[in-house]
Amino acid sequence: MSYNVLLVDDEYMIVNGLKKIISWEEEGFAIRATARNAKEALTLMESEEIDLVITDITMPEMTGLEFIDAAQKEARQFEFMILSGYQKFDFLKGGLQLGAINYLMKPVDKSELLKSVRKAKDRLDTRNRQETREGMYSEVLLSQWVNDELETGNYEAFSQLVDITDKSDWTVLIFEVSREKKSVLSEWLKQQQQMLFFSRNLGDKSLVIHIFKGNKYLLNQLLLTNPLQEQDEKDWVLSVGETVSDWEDVPDSFEKANQTLRRYKFYERSGSNILYAVFSDDFDLSADIINFNKTLMVGDFPTIEETITDIFAKTQKIGARPEDVRHITFMLFMDIYRRFNHLDEEEYRQILDDINRSSNVDKLCGILTSTIKEITKEKTAYDYSENVQNVIDKIRMDYASDLSLKSVAQSLHLNVMYLGQLFKKETKKSFSQYLNQYRMKKAQNLLLYTDDNVNEIADQIGFNNSTYFSQMFKKMNDLTPKEFREKYKHHYHSVGDE
Repeated sequence: MSYNVLLVDDEYMIVNGLKKIISWEEEGFAIRATARNAKEALTLMESEEIDLVITDITMPEMTGLEFIDAAQKEARQFEFMILSGYQKFDFLKGGLQLGAINYLMKPVDKSELLKSVRKAKDRLDTRNRQETREGMYSEVLLSQWVNDELETGNYEAFSQLVDITDKSDWTVLIFEVSREKKSVLSEWLKQQQQMLFFSRNLGDKSLVIHIFKGNKYLLNQLLLTNPLQEQDEKDWVLSVGETVSDWEDVPDSFEKANQTLRRYKFYERSGSNILYAVFSDDFDLSADIINFNKTLMVGDFPTIEETITDIFAKTQKIGARPEDVRHITFMLFMDIYRRFNHLDEEEYRQILDDINRSSNVDKLCGILTSTIKEITKEKTAYDYSENVQNVIDKIRMDYASDLSLKSVAQSLHLNVMYLGQLFKKETKKSFSQYLNQYRMKKAQNLLLYTDDNVNEIADQIGFNNSTYFSQMFKKMNDLTPKEFREKYKHHYHSVGDE
């Protein structure tokens, strides 16, 4: 079997040299296509079956790592190597985290490339023995679901894959395991009739994302049979998101599990291999953390400040350990960071360091309230790239119409994956999240500053069904439109207006 290769570099001599430096055919590969930048590469990957990507790091608008991340989020199974003209630790670390076969310096060494290509072939051969194309399509839908990027056109196929008709609890589990243990984990999940999972390779590690359907008792029963507990503790870690009661909130559970895993790895914590986004039953603030997201959506500063104070008061009442309070602070801060795109990289890392060094509850509470105050004070305009600004302009102009990322990308003559990744990179939100939040902010303003009724407001922001609008508003704000109007009509202090 021959595998297809995509070469991505804007230097013709580099691409030409890669084509000739080794005998690709003898190694079981064929150069299928070349691209000069990430935009071209993503467009090619929509129409071509690519198994191995070799990409330069330094490219305009989107780096090689951002391009790889965008393609991986479409659940495309491929191996990749990265090229660079100079050694840079951040790029090396980023490439390894995404699962790079190797980091190759220019000019490329023939023996190093040959060794890496053979490693890629071994991985591809193993993958092909384990996976079917039908299974890969299921992975695409599950990946889109947990990333809150499931589009309307995929709902029919999604509803055939996932039974969302009955009321149930959902919890996202993220396993990070060594590659050789991934098959053990997958077989166990199948034996337990747990079919809602997909994987993503990260170098010598794999992430297995499982969406568990059932209450906490059933979840605990499942975890008791986890075969990884018998393995070396260095070979695995499990991050458990909070349990949600609606399938549409599964992305929140995934995000919390992701945040917990990132924090664990960022600070190199040791201890238990099972990490919880929420804690034991006598220290369960999951409902408060979920509702904090809704409070941020409401966008009233005094309400946000009061909610933060209440959460920290609960931690004191319970007698939570400093490390648990820091964990909660980290999760609340990440929600603020995602909701309001007002912090640069230096400010972001400084706040994380402040959280990690603090053990005083009042100081941790103060970090969050001062962050919100700064956001309220600044309300700055952002210098987005031309393509992202065009999307934002499109949303602001046509938010009342039937918009999708695909239709906007087509109108701008851009690749949908490229545009989606670029938009999320700069705004910290997916297109659908940004659109829904923008519509709800418009609805809030109409409720506060006009006397229009709910039916009229629903129509003005693009909902032809006022009942569905009210349900969506309640879901995002934890208040019905009527309750929001009554509570904030004459005293609303907006945070971070866009």
